[in-house]
Amino acid sequence: MRDAAPVLGAAALAHGLWFTGLVLNPLVVLQHAGPWLALSYAVIGAILWATPRIVPGTGRVRDGALMGVIVVAAFTLLRQASHAPMPLWTGTDAGEQIARSILALVLAGAFLGIGIRRQARDWRLASLALMLIAVAKVFLFDAAGLDGLARIASFAALGFSLIGVGWLYSRYLPDASR
Repeated sequence: MRDAAPVLGAAALAHGLWFTGLVLNPLVVLQHAGPWLALSYAVIGAILWATPRIVPGTGRVRDGALMGVIVVAAFTLLRQASHAPMPLWTGTDAGEQIARSILALVLAGAFLGIGIRRQARDWRLASLALMLIAVAKVFLFDAAGLDGLARIASFAALGFSLIGVGWLYSRYLPDASR
């Protein structure tokens, strides 16, 4: 039975990623998933988390897949919370655009925290990528739709988050430049 566990786990993971991530994803298809969407992503995450215990030597691959699932799950759940069931091609409003930028910054901070705690460079690089995407999105898209005080607040929040990331790196990773 122990030999069948990796095969069954891989089949369950492939099924979950295929249907939850692609075929029936509310970001892509007009599909109302209800409360089952969060549970589906949680099951996929749990399977990925347990993978190195079942199949040794898959830690880095697991981390990369887990980061991808976390990002897709977070943005899918945000879309479902704001406009369920409406695929991305139906359009978004300004509130959801700002929420996406904030979510990207929060995920970047969480990935950085995980990377610092576990001394995992992959998580810190994913954090940097998310932060750069969020900064580019704010400068290129979000700021164009804002005026006055809202634009100032947006840039101030972005600046504080960048300062916070720099502070975390200097405080907890003094040898990160090596």
